[in-house]
Amino acid sequence: MKRLMILLALVVAIVTTAAAQVEISRFKFNRDEPLGMYPGRKMIDMKFKNTSDRPMKYLKVYYYAVNAVGDVVSGNDEGLRIEGKEYIKPKILDCMGPFEPGKSYSRYASGVMTTRQKGTLAVPYEVEIIYMQSNDTTRIRINKENIHQFFPKNEWREYNRYNEQL
Repeated sequence: MKRLMILLALVVAIVTTAAAQVEISRFKFNRDEPLGMYPGRKMIDMKFKNTSDRPMKYLKVYYYAVNAVGDVVSGNDEGLRIEGKEYIKPKILDCMGPFEPGKSYSRYASGVMTTRQKGTLAVPYEVEIIYMQSNDTTRIRINKENIHQFFPKNEWREYNRYNEQL
């Protein structure tokens, strides 16, 4: 019985490490105010490592800007009205490779939003990976349980992406 439990724990450890095909060590908003202009303008800054065994063609990170009280503050102009609620779409940070296995890369996108609210975080929603030569696509939904596997330095924040005010 003890041997079976150890074997089961080993299989679970291998499966969870095999699922982590990318590790994003930095994913946050930074100030983006060139020459002091555009106060409150933010950029998204990302550093990641390809931990899979295949080169990646594209890496797309879908994310929300979430304020200190847990409401999504980005994308109010991009949404779908469903049953009286406004569904806010996530923003996308789209990176083009090739990204070789075992190597780290840094990317950023300038001017993704403007806000002067304190405590606004970039909360990842989903990661999409497209591999070279085969165009295989892997989509990984980020939640409270797996955020530290893909985003080890980010904290999870519960958020509300439905806005009844619109």
